Amino acid sequence: MDDAELRRIYDGLLVPSFPASELVGLSWLLDGVARGRAHVVSAVADGRPVGAAVTEELVPGARLLSYLAVAPDQRGTGVGSRLLDSVLEEARGDGTRLLLAEVERPDRHAGSAQHGDPAARVRFYARRGARVLDLPYVQAPIRAGAEPVPGMLLLVLHAEPGVLREGGAAVDGPLVAAAVEELVGTELDDPWLTDLRRAARRRVVAAPPASDWRTVAASVERW
Repeated sequence: MDDAELRRIYDGLLVPSFPASELVGLSWLLDGVARGRAHVVSAVADGRPVGAAVTEELVPGARLLSYLAVAPDQRGTGVGSRLLDSVLEEARGDGTRLLLAEVERPDRHAGSAQHGDPAARVRFYARRGARVLDLPYVQAPIRAGAEPVPGMLLLVLHAEPGVLREGGAAVDGPLVAAAVEELVGTELDDPWLTDLRRAARRRVVAAPPASDWRTVAASVERW
C-alpha cells in the first residue's frame, strides 16, 4: 500500500472516526508501514476506502489493533466484521500470541454520530469472543504535550492457547506487562499510568468476557 492510499485512509476514515486525543499523526502511520511495524488492511467500494484496520507490533508475539474504522454510510453492512476477520486470520498465521485492542468504556465515554457508540463497539467485539483484561486501563498520551485518556478498556481479541491461563479465564502476566510497558512507556510519571503498570505486573491477569466489562475496575478519577 503506497503513501497516497495511506493518506486517503487516514484523512477519509481515521480522522473522522476518532477524537484527536486518540489518533496518532499521519507521519506515524506512514513511517510504521514503511518500517514494517504497522500493517493496514482496507476495504474499498466504488474506488474509495470504506473501511480500514491498522495493527502494530508492540513486543515480539504481541500486537495491537490500533484502529478499526468504517465509513458512516457503510456501518452495519458487514465491512467491520470482514476487516476483523482479516486481522484475526493474519494474527493466527503470523505467530502473534496476543492481539489486543483499546476501546472506550461505555460508562465513561459518550457516543456520537461521528465517532460511534462505545457500547455498540464493545458488543461488536464481544460477539467475536473478545475478552477484557482486568486492568484500570488508560491510553497513554498520543503525542508530546497531550494528556492520558482514562476510562478505557484493553481487550484481548486473540490469544494462543499457550498464553491463556486458568482455563482461558486469564492471560499470561509477563506478556501482558511487556505489552503494557510498550503501550504506555516509562518516561511519564503519571498516577494513572503508574497504577496501570503496577496492575499489569502479575503472574496472570484475569480476562473475563468482554460483555462483562463492568466488572473491570476503571481508572480512578483525578483528585
